[in-house]
This record gives sequence, structure tokens and C-alpha cells, in this order.
Amino acid sequence: MRKLLLLVAALLAISLFIRSTLFAQVVSERREIAVFKLSYYRYDIPEAVLGGIDEEIRSVFINLGRFDVVGLTQRLEEGDLNEFIDKIRMYKQQQVETPEEVQMGREFFTRADFDRLTGSFFVVVPAVANYVVAQQDSGEYQVNIKTSFSFINVEEGRTFAQAFVETEGKDENRDLAVKAALDAIPMRLTFEIRKIPEFQLRTGIIEVRGSEIIIELGRDLGLEAGDEYVIVSSEILQSGRVFSREQGLVVIKEVGDEVSVARIIYARPRPQIGDQLREVPRFGMDTTPYVHYAPAGLFAKKDRTFLIGARQTSSRGFYGFRPFVGIEVPLMVNILLALPLNVYVGGEYDIYIGRLQLVPMAGLGVGMAYLWYLEYADVEEDRRFLFTHGGGFAGMTANYLFSKNLRFSVEAGYMGWISFIPQADFFQNLVFPSYDGLFVGAGLTIKY
Repeated sequence: MRKLLLLVAALLAISLFIRSTLFAQVVSERREIAVFKLSYYRYDIPEAVLGGIDEEIRSVFINLGRFDVVGLTQRLEEGDLNEFIDKIRMYKQQQVETPEEVQMGREFFTRADFDRLTGSFFVVVPAVANYVVAQQDSGEYQVNIKTSFSFINVEEGRTFAQAFVETEGKDENRDLAVKAALDAIPMRLTFEIRKIPEFQLRTGIIEVRGSEIIIELGRDLGLEAGDEYVIVSSEILQSGRVFSREQGLVVIKEVGDEVSVARIIYARPRPQIGDQLREVPRFGMDTTPYVHYAPAGLFAKKDRTFLIGARQTSSRGFYGFRPFVGIEVPLMVNILLALPLNVYVGGEYDIYIGRLQLVPMAGLGVGMAYLWYLEYADVEEDRRFLFTHGGGFAGMTANYLFSKNLRFSVEAGYMGWISFIPQADFFQNLVFPSYDGLFVGAGLTIKY
């Protein structure tokens, strides 16, 4: 009996050891990445415009914080990728001595350059996949650029990911339109890189303090306030495969040099020291379409007001206070003749109570109208656009997070818009009256 108990205890110990080995907390580390210059051989892009784009692309990888970046002076065409990968395999796997000079496509590498290149964890090959310049009837140039980024795992000698970034630029000057399209690449590229599983940050809980946790990683790996991480648990199935599930969500509240503080949004079971976290890649914007209704004016004579609109809030880089911009359409009697719009800017302060958020907010803006009825087609363009109101709103939103990416909200507050054109205007007796009142409303927030 004693031998049996000892055997059971030994088996349990081995099982626990295997489980702890398989599911040990993984913490991301900086890895080296080599970045080629942007390839554009098939397209006539002004050299002066391309002057700074290579630095901008390289700065994306530097600013992400999770890479040690090696900047290369060569440009590698997409068609040369297979040759590049084959030569990596040949020199690494077959242990063939690197010659004094290696040629790939139009570019030459010295032995030192190539050895440094193959010593990196990853290699990035950016290339212009499509480039279209069109001059519109107004004389303005519109430039559309599609840029591809191929990611190569040097150790395995294979392409493991490819990202495409499409950007647009407009300007009366062709070169400036091209520059605007190229300048838009870094923001989109940052998001695309964070979406790649091999580059997503992983970390773990090192302390639990009530509704907050302390996690490894901070500015050293590029964490920002507002970033979100899921708590991940894993188990071994009878088939021997590992099954992982998300069992919680946290948002980064405060970022330190090597550790950060995160607020628990939800978790079941309660987070424990050693739990694994995985980054949720987001572009850093929350979009909220909403409807507001004010049954009666407090100061203006208008009886009731309906508004439909949408807010876009910046989330990455912010925790409590977050700025937003918005646009809304007041459903006025003139809407069939003149499209009314309110455009505003403002801010909110997020108070987290688990899945529930209480969010005081306020915004200021201007109202405008565009005479879109066909009868006004002969009216000069500058007379068809009118500034009609000035005003804003203040209120409170209650948000409930019912999935990782969606929140439902109810809203209440006061809005007031004072008319610049209180009397009938010169077009068909158009009237843009002042309106105000206590409002109620609802919205749906999409996090992306």
C-alpha cells in the first residue's frame, strides 16, 4: 500500500512538472529584425519623394519597441524573395562558405553584410505592389499606393507573413500627393505588424492588487496606456493537443520602464500570479454610432430634436481621459433641401467598474448645411455651403462591454445649438432655428 501511495505521488509530481513546463509563463523579449529599403523598380516614383520614406518605415519598427532594428541599404524586389530564401537555406543549412560578394536581383551584398543579415531573427522586404496617379477634373491629383511587406524567418528560411498597406494622397501638386500617400503608411503599418501572431507581445502577472494587476513588460517593449491584453489558459486534450481559451480582459493603466499596471475588465476565474497574457492588437480607435432625442427645448422654442451621429475616440495611448471627434445629423424640417451637419471635438473620462464604464463627456462644435437639392445646382459652390450653428453638449454615458470588441451604451445630458441664421434664409425660405434640451440616447461602440 505504501509503495502504491509513493507511486501515485510520484506520478502526480511528474504530471505537475510536465504541466508547469508546457504552460510556463511566456514573456516576450526584444528580437533583431533587418529591414530592407522600399523596392519600387517597376514604378516611376520621384526620388525626392522617396527620400524619407525608408526612414519612416524603419522608425515604425523602432517605435514599436519590440525590435532591435538593422537598417539595410539595399532594395530587394518581390520577385527576388525566393532566391533570397534559397540562399539563406544554402548558407545556413548546408554550411556553405559565404563568398566575398552575394548578388540577388540588382543588389550586391558583401560577406559581412550577408552574414549580419542571416544572423537576424527576421527580415522585412517592403515593396510597392501598386501605384496609380490620376488627375481629377478639378485638377487635383489623387495617388493610390499599395505597399506589401514580406516577413521572413531567417532561422527557418521561410516567409511566414505578408501585410498589405493601402494609402491615398490628394493635392494640386503631384509630388505632394505622392508624399501624402507615403506619409500615411507608418500608422497603418504599425497596426498590421501588431496583428501578426509572431510579433504579438506575451507577458504574465507578477502581482494581483484587488481590481488591478502588475505585469511584466513596459516601455522597454513598447507598451502604451490603453493597450488591452487577454488572460489565456491552456489545457492538454486527450488527443495530446493543447487547447487555449481566453478567460479575461485587462487594459493597461500605467506604463513603467519594465513593468506596467493593468485594470481588470473581467476575468473568470480570478487572475492569479503567473497567469499568461497575450496582446490584443487594435488600431487604437473606438467608433460609436448613436441616436439622441431631446423631447423639448429648455431655452429654444423648438419642441423636439432627433439626432443621429457617430463619435470616434482615440484609445491607444490613453487610459482615463480620451479625446474624440464626431459628426451628427440633426433631423430638421429642411433636411430634404439642405443637409445639416454638426462637427465637434471633445473629451471623455472613463471610469471602469468591471464590464461597466461610467463616462462623463463634453464637446464643442459648429453646425453647417449644404444645399444638396437639385434646384440649387446652378448656385455658386461657395454659396451652397453655410455655417448655421455653434454649440455643443455635455453628458454621461454608461457603457457595458458584452464582448471583447463591442460595448452597448445609454447616454443622457444637455445639448444646445445657437443659430447663426435664425430668420428665413434667401433660398426657399430656409430656416435653421436654434435648438437645445435635455437628451437621452443609445449607442453601440465598436473597438478596433
